[in-house]
Amino acid sequence: MLESVEEQRRRFEIECEFVQSLANPHYLNFLSQRGYFKEDYFVNYLKYLLYWKRPEYARCLKYPQCLFMLEALQEKEFREALESTANAKFIEDQLIFQWHYYLRKRQRILDNPPSDEESTPTTSQIKTEPL
Repeated sequence: MLESVEEQRRRFEIECEFVQSLANPHYLNFLSQRGYFKEDYFVNYLKYLLYWKRPEYARCLKYPQCLFMLEALQEKEFREALESTANAKFIEDQLIFQWHYYLRKRQRILDNPPSDEESTPTTSQIKTEPL
């Protein structure tokens, strides 16, 4: 049975929203504690959702770290580790550290863009190792 255009659009929106929710480690902990990650149908659904890694779909995502989590959820060990609230908190902390580092680094680049001379190393700046 073929989906109508409206049904396809609605499925796209639902799947996009769900994939992005995977960026939240506490939501993953919630799913794990309720046994979703032990169900074959749910694990198969996560595998199906890997199509979001393709560029034409990934460009629609606001939280690209969800793709990393989706990939990690393919591993049984990761899914089992998410049962622990402490592990979810650790993942959250790492995401926050990454965001802070990224924002600081981006701001430094915007404040001090490298000139053409600085971005191209001279031969004296290139270190070579003896053969």
